[in-house]
Amino acid sequence: MARRAAQPAGVRAVPDRGGLLPLWTVRCTAALVAVLLGAVVWGGSAWLALPLVVAVVAAVLPSTGLVCLSLLLLVVPYAVSTPSGWPWLPVFVAGLHLLFVLYLLLLPLPRHGWISLLALRELALSYLRIQAVAQPVAVLALLLDDDGSNLAVVIAGVAAVSGWSLWLVGRTPR
Repeated sequence: MARRAAQPAGVRAVPDRGGLLPLWTVRCTAALVAVLLGAVVWGGSAWLALPLVVAVVAAVLPSTGLVCLSLLLLVVPYAVSTPSGWPWLPVFVAGLHLLFVLYLLLLPLPRHGWISLLALRELALSYLRIQAVAQPVAVLALLLDDDGSNLAVVIAGVAAVSGWSLWLVGRTPR
């Protein structure tokens, strides 16, 4: 009968998970943000189920196509159904960028695992840098409200997301 090697004193059999967060919490956060944003822009429509299902699937099984589809299902109805001068624009912009950052994080990661709180802190700092530019632009858009269409802003956003998608698909894996 083989004997197990004795563990040195003070060494735990199960590694300490201090400073780590399970990835499922990040996935749930991404899905929740997408569902909340979808409920805002698709509220009152029977089509609400489509962006909600895509958002949850994109958070659980992220792929470039699902991520792009999820983001487009939020941006396009915003352009179509939200009037210019909508006072919740800064909150929507912050939520959309948070979702974008979370999706970027989840794309290369395995479905199960752990993530360092230090890594999430660095990600939060990146998010804040994005917001430092995005929020003044959103407030400026509200101040310059001319009862026009959001179409130009959305076209620029869709072009940016499409360019990002093409870059992701075209890059070579490491």
